[in-house]
Amino acid sequence: MVGRMPAVRARNSFRCSKQMWKMIERTEKAIQDEVSRQLDLVNCSCMLALYRYWGWRTERLSNLLELQEEIYAECGSNNDMSMIRLLDEECDIELTNHEGVSYRNVIFLNSDIDEGKPLTAAQWLAMRQNQKKWVEAQITACICLSLHRKEGWGFKRLRELMVHMQDIKEEFDYNPKLIVKAVKDEANYDWVADLEVKTNE
Repeated sequence: MVGRMPAVRARNSFRCSKQMWKMIERTEKAIQDEVSRQLDLVNCSCMLALYRYWGWRTERLSNLLELQEEIYAECGSNNDMSMIRLLDEECDIELTNHEGVSYRNVIFLNSDIDEGKPLTAAQWLAMRQNQKKWVEAQITACICLSLHRKEGWGFKRLRELMVHMQDIKEEFDYNPKLIVKAVKDEANYDWVADLEVKTNE
């Protein structure tokens, strides 16, 4: 679902040892777990912010996932542009990861991942391990791009939204279960059920 995060490759795509392949499999599982966790944290913190500070209600909150679909499709179709880079170019917002590293210093977020050359197993593993650090930023960028393109939100309002989102994540101690429950209790929106419906459509 997250743009510029390639799908798991078959083992015969690489010449590698069993040990290396097990490391790749563990990394792929860790990425999928992180994607699931950050989808809950980022989307639900955004929904609570939109509910609390901009008066969005159930129908508009439900449409938030649909607003993101075009962005995921655009960036997932090739390696030409990451969602983070698109956000910077369209809204002048430069995202970093939790280590304070700018996306501008990360190759796979700025250029064709393999530059036309097949990656070795070791290169693939290193890239995927690095990508895990950027899942939250990718999803955040997708939400902001969606609001910018579909709702006309600009730099100031998007920055304000991200501040509220960060405060809300801290309010619930970065606990996905608590923040999902808060969206249901406070905003009367069942994020889990709606996500399952839209995923299976």
